[in-house]
Amino acid sequence: MISFFRNLFFVCLVLFSGLILVAQPKTLKLQTKTWILKDQKGNWKPMELVWEESSGAVAPEFRYGKHYRLVTSKNKISLTRKLSRAGKQILNETKEISAANYESWMQKLFHTGIGSLTIEPSPEEKITGVSYNFVSFRLSSTKSKFYYMLEDKKEPSWKQKNSIIQIIERMKP
Repeated sequence: MISFFRNLFFVCLVLFSGLILVAQPKTLKLQTKTWILKDQKGNWKPMELVWEESSGAVAPEFRYGKHYRLVTSKNKISLTRKLSRAGKQILNETKEISAANYESWMQKLFHTGIGSLTIEPSPEEKITGVSYNFVSFRLSSTKSKFYYMLEDKKEPSWKQKNSIIQIIERMKP
């Protein structure tokens, strides 16, 4: 009876350690699926993210404009935010961003699939009073850009792009 439990213990030990070894590489792969944000020297890779949105032709008291620009240089990350309402600028700031914030934002953007979007051509048809808003993204050789009108944001097919815009809009130094 004792030899049975020894053998059972040995079999369980071998099986569970095998399961643990098999499970670990999958976990590591999930953690590394993101962009590499620094080069071999430890400097930030060139990155620029721009979002511009405006209300278009509405009554002056309802007009607004938003401009966000996140950019890296070798050792610095900066976020510029400009907001206007009713023809008055209510925010115009450029601040340095912490590495932790930047890495968190980039991870969120990565998971939305912003890098898989293409560079859309600018709209050929210009309609008077309609604002063409856009998001452009560049990280090393990864580039994407999309244009939209405010009505586009209501479309069910816009879930991915709306997620990108929401991440950008929540960026604060």
